Amino acid sequence: MTNYNKSCPVCSGPDQLIPFQWGNYPVIHCNKCGLDYCSQMVEKERGGDSSPVHLEGIEMMANAFHKTNALAKKYTEKRLAIYESILNRKCQDVLEVGCGPGVFYKPWQSANVSWTGIDINPYWKEFGQQNQIPISNYPIDSIKDQYDVIMAYQVIEHVEDPVSFMKGIIARLKPGGIVHLELPNQNALTSKLRRISSQFSYDYGFIQPPMHLRAFRKKTICRLFKDFNLESKLVLTCGNTDKIWGQVRDYNLLQKSLYRLAGMFGLGSLLIGVAQKGDSID
Repeated sequence: MTNYNKSCPVCSGPDQLIPFQWGNYPVIHCNKCGLDYCSQMVEKERGGDSSPVHLEGIEMMANAFHKTNALAKKYTEKRLAIYESILNRKCQDVLEVGCGPGVFYKPWQSANVSWTGIDINPYWKEFGQQNQIPISNYPIDSIKDQYDVIMAYQVIEHVEDPVSFMKGIIARLKPGGIVHLELPNQNALTSKLRRISSQFSYDYGFIQPPMHLRAFRKKTICRLFKDFNLESKLVLTCGNTDKIWGQVRDYNLLQKSLYRLAGMFGLGSLLIGVAQKGDSID
């Protein structure tokens, strides 16, 4: 088992790690790739090497499912156009890792693209059965097929070993395929405010034990893509309500205004990474 007190989970760098105490828990900053992280993951999702999702977050996604179908359709249409411009071919199939309620299933069906959704939380499999959405609890390493696009929205910040996670994704990409990561932006305005003082915030930015124990910056994602010989196509930050890359959530007017403003100043809470695998067959 890797000792993350001595080795960064992303770049494995041992010589540029800066440990410090934030409130009642230790944090490590890697100067080499920009990752902030906690070395030990005590609480894990059942059946996986990842930190749990907060119950409130699960309930929010489930309750907003029917309200956000139209938004998911708009996002799918816009993202599909971008994916196909990168692929330089028609997108035939996608895999969504950590798909939650599967709100993107029907939009991809409508676009004549085969959608596969997996999530290790058994709650979402049951939710899918109740809503006619084929969600499975298979781990990514058990999947034999390859896909044009693999998406992981708000997933990699939960993963104990991001390098192994990326290996699993890349092995299931077709030659020329695309990986699309969406995750919290550790350089966001929200994150900066949470890093003023541990007396002000229990969270160190988007380090939020026991849920988020990995906090990424643009620099970190670029490093991750480079180490896997992926060609970065888009690495950007945006607000949660961005018209292309935003989250499928039911936000109120105040939230929409704040997210839009933060995004305009480059301090949005979302970090987006889109990269392409080489055309050669492994």
